[in-house]
Amino acid sequence: MRFEKGKSSTFTVSLFDFLIILAVKPTDTTTTTLSSTTITTTEAVLSTTEAPSSCLDSNLITFENASTYSKIPNDYYGLKWTNAYVLDTQMYPQWSESGFYSAVKSGTWVAFNMNGERMTIHIDPTNKFSIKSFVVSSAWKDNLTLSMISQRASTYYKEASFKIEKNHSTTIELNWFDIDTITFYASIDNSGNGEVFVIDDLCLDLNTNLTSTPTPTSTSSPAIYPCSLNEVLYQNHCYYLDGIGGQCSDGYSLGSETILSRIADLFIGLNYKTTISDNCCVVTSEKYSNYGIAKLHQCNKQGPFRIVPVLNGGGCRNFTNKHSKQLTFCVSN
Repeated sequence: MRFEKGKSSTFTVSLFDFLIILAVKPTDTTTTTLSSTTITTTEAVLSTTEAPSSCLDSNLITFENASTYSKIPNDYYGLKWTNAYVLDTQMYPQWSESGFYSAVKSGTWVAFNMNGERMTIHIDPTNKFSIKSFVVSSAWKDNLTLSMISQRASTYYKEASFKIEKNHSTTIELNWFDIDTITFYASIDNSGNGEVFVIDDLCLDLNTNLTSTPTPTSTSSPAIYPCSLNEVLYQNHCYYLDGIGGQCSDGYSLGSETILSRIADLFIGLNYKTTISDNCCVVTSEKYSNYGIAKLHQCNKQGPFRIVPVLNGGGCRNFTNKHSKQLTFCVSN
C-alpha cells in the first residue's frame, strides 16, 4: 500500500504497517486528502517543555529503531513490554496533525499502546527501575485522562492521573523510584473504553541507587503482611479475583467497586484464586455489578489475566443475577 504526499514523494508502507494503521486509527474519523499545503511540520506542534536536565542520554529511551516489526520486544532496555508498539512518524505524514507527531521529542520514532489497551512495563522482581519522566500526547482525541499505577516489590506503590491532549505534548515528571511494574491506561472521563496515547523521551533508570523519601509510619499501624498466590496487596489488605459466585473464603469479604477501580491493573499477570469463572460481571460489596471484563475471550478461561475488569466492561451495568462461578472480588478482613 502507498501513501502519496502531494505529487512529488511516495511513502511505501508494508502490509504489516497497514495492519498497524487499522489497529490504531479510529474508524469514525474522516479521510483527509494529502497535499503539500496540509502537512504540518513536527516543530509546529511540539510542546516547548524541555525534558528534565537530570535525564542523561544513557537513561533516555527515545524508541529510535526500537523494533524491526513495530512491537517492542522483551528485554528492550532490559525490560518486559506488554502492548507496547513503535512506529516511525516519517512513514505516516497523513497523521501530521495527530498526537503521533505532537509527541515527538527526539528523532522520529514514538511508542504507543495498540488498540487503546493497557501498556505495561515490567522487570523481574529481583531487579527494579525508576521512572523519572516522559513526554506524552493523545493520539486522536482531546481531553483524555492518562492513568498510571505502579508496583514495588510486586505490591501496590503509587498511582496518578493526568489530562493529555492531541495537538500538544505534555511532559509528565513522576519520579517513581525502585518499582518493578508500571501500567498505563488512557480513557475519556474514566470510561471503560481505552484510547491510544503516544510516548517519547522516556527517562528511566535500571537498578538505580536513588531512593524515595521514606513514608512516615505509626507504631500503632497494623503490620503489612504478605499475601498468598494470585493476591494483590493494597493498604494492608489482600485482594483476589475468583470464580466463586460471591462466596469469599473464610477471613475474606466482598471488596468494593471503588477499590477495584484503583487496583484492577495490578491483577494483570495473575490468575483466578481457585476457580475459573462462568460469568464476567464482578460481584462486589455493592448491590449491583457494574464492573466486568470487556473482552469476553479474556474471561471464563484459565489465566493469567491480560484484560482486567473495567466499569461497564462486557456490558455489566446494574447486573443483579448471580451465577455459581461468577467472577468475585474479595478482600481480607
